[in-house]
Amino acid sequence: MDKTLLILAHGSKAQSTTEVIYQVRGEIAKRNLYKEVKVAFMEFNHPNIREAFDEIYKEGLRQVVAVPMFLFEGNHIRYDIPEELTNVKNVYPDLEISLAKPIGFDRRIADILIERAAGKLWEI
Repeated sequence: MDKTLLILAHGSKAQSTTEVIYQVRGEIAKRNLYKEVKVAFMEFNHPNIREAFDEIYKEGLRQVVAVPMFLFEGNHIRYDIPEELTNVKNVYPDLEISLAKPIGFDRRIADILIERAAGKLWEI
């Protein structure tokens, strides 16, 4: 339980969307699987990846698993996030940083979509 989990989210101009990320963060944190659970955003919101790692480092945390809350392995996953993490590692060489895979296919996503389709629908 020495590891910190860093949830990487895209971010949005709609500030209310960050609430979902922090709800996920809270759900993971209360399971006590990680020493800390933090959030970072690629765009539009703060903290960004560097800001999150600055905070992590100041708190004396040295083992971080970055997990992207992204469905697809697009440009952020292939290029942007690894570049950001490399930059962080250059600043804080004693950090142990691991990058998890994005969500990708998972049957539970199909279950969620089916559940949502059966629920209250917005009229267009």
